[in-house]
Amino acid sequence: MGPLFAYSLVPVLSVSLLLFFTAALRGHNARGLALYCLATAGWTGALLLLCIPSMAWVGERFVAGGAFVAAAYLHSAYDVTRQRSYRLVVLAYCVAVVVTGIGAFLPNVLHGPLAMGRGPLFWPTMVLAVVAASVPLVHLSRAYRGEAPERRPILLSLGIAGLLAYLGSIGNALLLSGGYALPFGMYLVLAALLVLVHVINAHQPAADRRLLERSLVYSAVAAVLSAGFLFGVLTLLSGSGQPFLTEYRVGAFFLLALAALAFEPVRQALQAWLGRQLLKGRATSDELAVALAREEARADQSARLAELGQFTSAVAHEVRNPLGVLAAHLKLLERRGGDPDTVAAMREQIDRASHFVDELLRYGRPRPLDLRRVDVSATVALAYSTARQGLGSLAPDVAFESEEVASLTVEADQSQLSQVMVILLENALLALRDVPAPRLRTSLEQANGRLFVRVEDSGPGIPPELLPRLFQPFVTGRKREGPRPGTGLGLAIARGIAERHGGRLSAGRSEALGGAALTLELPVAQPVSISAALA
Repeated sequence: MGPLFAYSLVPVLSVSLLLFFTAALRGHNARGLALYCLATAGWTGALLLLCIPSMAWVGERFVAGGAFVAAAYLHSAYDVTRQRSYRLVVLAYCVAVVVTGIGAFLPNVLHGPLAMGRGPLFWPTMVLAVVAASVPLVHLSRAYRGEAPERRPILLSLGIAGLLAYLGSIGNALLLSGGYALPFGMYLVLAALLVLVHVINAHQPAADRRLLERSLVYSAVAAVLSAGFLFGVLTLLSGSGQPFLTEYRVGAFFLLALAALAFEPVRQALQAWLGRQLLKGRATSDELAVALAREEARADQSARLAELGQFTSAVAHEVRNPLGVLAAHLKLLERRGGDPDTVAAMREQIDRASHFVDELLRYGRPRPLDLRRVDVSATVALAYSTARQGLGSLAPDVAFESEEVASLTVEADQSQLSQVMVILLENALLALRDVPAPRLRTSLEQANGRLFVRVEDSGPGIPPELLPRLFQPFVTGRKREGPRPGTGLGLAIARGIAERHGGRLSAGRSEALGGAALTLELPVAQPVSISAALA
């Protein structure tokens, strides 16, 4: 094994450990991704032991542990696509245990000394590796077609990462077994890990992505600084007689930086744990970082809302005054015996413009939150009644199913929460106007301190091309003309209210009813900082 091959293993080992600790300590629902990074680190470590003469016998026996990389990758694919049954994943791990056991006790049947040879089971194992690689890739390609557009980039990135890792690991095995210790395969594995950074970050809740990005950047910076400090200390202590620090100065610094990078998340977690134990009642660095990220996001949003409020106020003023003049002249025209149809058409257009101005003001100048405990079931029932009354004759007769959960409350602004539900239910009722046997359902769920209110209908659903832009202002699926034209601001207003409560609004397809499904997610209790600020 040459030094070039050994040097190619160190970055892979360091980055895989960094991602493992990051996903394990900071990730949400990232168990498969964490195990994949750990399996990659274990396999790379076994290859690195092959380059150390005194430890080569250990590397020979555990290099077959790369089978766990394929099993953990399938686990990651199942996690990202939110599968319910993990039987195939369990089977993959069992196969990995068998292959690793064969390599540990009978290494000669898989490969020769230093893994540079081909044993009698080498090619069957390679065929098994190709089959194991195809299963998660096929699974991801199938799930990609049915996945929501905003989640497709995650599946695509995970597929690219898996393809690069498989090409690199299988190529590396073929080169080693042919007697060539070349680093090209490990470069592909390293590229796969760099792509996996995006997958781990995108798989997190939107509120945690900025914090995770900063954690990775901070880890890299801290690792370089730690390596520089340690390198300087070693240089001062060793004098000029150490060839490790004189002849290989750049390489030594590189190795120290990668070693520090791999365990930087552990150092941060240990520091936070010690802070909680020794400084009870004081915020830890992690808690301060989370609070800072939230406040920055809130400040950015407040600045945008202030600017938007000024803009919408100016627009509303310039439009509302001419509308008032037109309405006054319309009344005068009606008294003078103007054509009733013409008057009615003009009044409809004036009312439509006035409604648009009102919606624009509600979007651009949101009211402060008046937080209190709100009965969710009662709010949903009232919102449905309000939505039907607001639509009047336009509201179709639907089979309405409302799940009531006794004593389910949430800390929220009651009027604004009701406004969100009215918007969602009005949109659902309008979508069901031309549907035979229309059905509408609301369901409630509480889990992990979060409330989920789901509104589903049996309508035509949301067009796929509209789904990524559904909550943007001035985007609507309804026609601009008709008895109830869409302004494109209703769902944008609802999303803004949800975000000000620390929640989110998402859309997709209803598996039960076949139409649209919109989910409102809110924290059951607001953070102390928000509650205190609004008290």
